[in-house]
This record gives sequence, C-alpha cells and structure tokens, in this order.
Amino acid sequence: VFLFDIFGITESFLLATMAFARYVAICHPLVYPLVMSPKCCFQLVTGSYLVGLTNGMGQIISMSNLSFCSSSTIDLFFCDISPLISLSTSGTSLSHIILTTAASLFGVSSSLLVLLSYMAIISTILSITSAKGKRKAFSTCTSHLTTVSIFYGASFFMYLNPSSGSSRGAGKWAVVLYTVVTPMLNPLIYSLRNKEVKEALRRLVKIK
Repeated sequence: VFLFDIFGITESFLLATMAFARYVAICHPLVYPLVMSPKCCFQLVTGSYLVGLTNGMGQIISMSNLSFCSSSTIDLFFCDISPLISLSTSGTSLSHIILTTAASLFGVSSSLLVLLSYMAIISTILSITSAKGKRKAFSTCTSHLTTVSIFYGASFFMYLNPSSGSSRGAGKWAVVLYTVVTPMLNPLIYSLRNKEVKEALRRLVKIK
C-alpha cells in the first residue's frame, strides 16, 4: 500500500509536469530551453516523488492504529487502501477523511494544472492560421492527453466516488483502467509519435 500510494500520486504529478512542459513548448517555444532546463526537470521530477512520499507516509501513519480482527479478504484484485480500511474493525472515520483529503488535495491540484495547461494550449492552437500548423501542434499532445484522460478519470471515480454496493463493481473496472490498462497502453501511446514505429506499422498493414 505504501509503494502504491507513492507511485500513484507521483504519476499524477509527473503527468501534470508533462502537461506544463507541453504548455511551454507550444505557447512559449522560444523560452522552452530556459524554462525546461535539465535542472528544472530534475527539480520537478524530484518534487513529484517527494509529494508521493508524503502521501504514502500520511496514509500509512493514519492506518497504523487500525485493528483488523475479522475478515482478511479484500473485494479487489490487489491490496488497495480504500477496501483495506473498510476491513478494519476499529473507527475508520479519520482514515477515510485523510484518504479523501489526500485524493482531493493532490489529485485535484495536479489535474487542475493539467486542465489549465491544456486550456492555454488549445487557445494557442486555435490561434494558429495554417491547418498544418494546428495538426502538428495538436499531435504533440494527443498521446499525453489520452493517458491523462484514462488515468485521472478512473482515479477520480475510484477515490472521490462515495462507496456503495452499486458502485463497487464499477469501481473495480476503474481500478483495472488505471492500474493495468494505462500502464499497458503507455508504451503504445507514446511510441506512436515515433516515426520509425509509424513506418513499421504502415509496413505491417501493407503486408497483411
């Protein structure tokens, strides 16, 4: 659970960092090498991991005083924090509050950065006069936007949706999306922007 909390929040902030990088590249291309310098990139990545570490420590500390004396079966395919808290036989109000607060604070703040970045990007793309320029600018964002949509959509549904019997089944599908589908699609999504990969796919289609 500790490692999952670290890397889950870290990924959300890394996606936000990538959105900011695309904003600078499209809206302020002349200052991109200065703003997104190797030092700045290192600081952004380090900051993302520090936020993830803070979240992991907070979740684990809040759960350290919980008692688990009854069932040890989690109604999920891995040990996620929300169903784990639900198994506790002691008071879980504080743990649920911390979980919801962390999801709202970290998730909403990172997704808000993504949203603001893409609002500025779309505004800049629409102001481009040539259709070719618009396509080229938008093509740099499609892979990242696809990953962001799947990851944030499923995460918010899972952690900010009130738990109930009717939503539990849908919650399992949401978990599958952001823990299995998104990581599996990432190599494909990002590599489709690679010219060699595109050419290989074209040759494969022609052969078939």
